[in-house]
Amino acid sequence: MNYRQRYAGAFTQPLRLQSFPFDRQTFRFQLVAVRYRPNEVMFVPDQDWIRNGLRQAGGIAPSITLPDWTLEKWETKPLTYALAPGFEYSSYAFEFTASRNVQHYIWKVILPLILIVAMSWSVFWVAATEVGPQLSVATTSMLTLIAYRFAIDSQLPALPYTTSLDTFILMSTLLVFFSFIEVLVTTILEGKRRNKQAKRIDRFCRVIFPLIFVIASIAIFGHPRS
Repeated sequence: MNYRQRYAGAFTQPLRLQSFPFDRQTFRFQLVAVRYRPNEVMFVPDQDWIRNGLRQAGGIAPSITLPDWTLEKWETKPLTYALAPGFEYSSYAFEFTASRNVQHYIWKVILPLILIVAMSWSVFWVAATEVGPQLSVATTSMLTLIAYRFAIDSQLPALPYTTSLDTFILMSTLLVFFSFIEVLVTTILEGKRRNKQAKRIDRFCRVIFPLIFVIASIAIFGHPRS
């Protein structure tokens, strides 16, 4: 006997967001015949219905779309659902894999943060004798970063663990803070008339800060975290 039933409703599934926003997720909707004894009801896919749909019904669209995601692949298949040892039921699953569209996060979250970090590095090219401009740029960078954190807070998921984007923001925050510390150090050295040492630190930081930023960014986003 063939029995056709349509279900509509909201579905939820826990996601692994360690690699957010460059994450890739596999979603599964699974129907299980638990009201019947094991092996009493079997789910068998009807390939004609999958391909052509039902007359005067919605059927399955030729393409599947998901807001803010790019669908990579999808499939329907019968599966065995093990409720407990010895209690295995027939089930039918619709499974698809999708990757998040990251353009929004690149242009509105990551790129502004890169510009703030780069702005904080400008103190390395200001002469140590120019204490006022150095402190002004360093302080402005910190305040801008704080305002940025408040602005993007609503766009980030509140999770009990850190995501790739969280780690990137933390790394950027530390670099901006250490730029401020470097200004204080060179200012103190200049006050002690150790101008050559202050210049040496500035030249060193011009190379080491961007290098640390690039290497850390590759390490954070280069490999997906499970």
